[in-house]
Amino acid sequence: MGLFDIFKKPVIIQDDFFGNLRFRKMKVEGKSYFEGKGIFKPTGKEIEYFITANEDGPDQKQKEFYNWIQENYSDLVIKFKPLIEDEFRNWKEDFTIKNFDSEFQLVALTIPNQDKKPLKWDLSFDTEHDENHQFTVEFSGVEPQAVLIDG
Repeated sequence: MGLFDIFKKPVIIQDDFFGNLRFRKMKVEGKSYFEGKGIFKPTGKEIEYFITANEDGPDQKQKEFYNWIQENYSDLVIKFKPLIEDEFRNWKEDFTIKNFDSEFQLVALTIPNQDKKPLKWDLSFDTEHDENHQFTVEFSGVEPQAVLIDG
């Protein structure tokens, strides 16, 4: 960021689907994104979303993908829950998730460019089991690949 970039007004759009979005321009081609917040229907809670896009905003395919995530959220949880349990067992040998929805709270998700295959995206969670770390499940297409722990 240059010295005078701090005086630039941020690009904010009102998207008909995602609502108020702030654009984050990146130097690397294809890495710019919008950030916003909204209610995630399966949990009824507000989350953040990060949408890879140019200044024109998210496209219809990205809106459909977000709807797909919401419609298939419970199936996705079933798929990635064992990955989180395996990662936790590095600290707590007999760890098991008893009630995912009460123990983990979705806080953010990424929505990639739908034309770039394979789709790389993620879901990030806070948990009552470790308030100092956030758990991010990385996906390739519709399959969970890994769990990253930040904190």
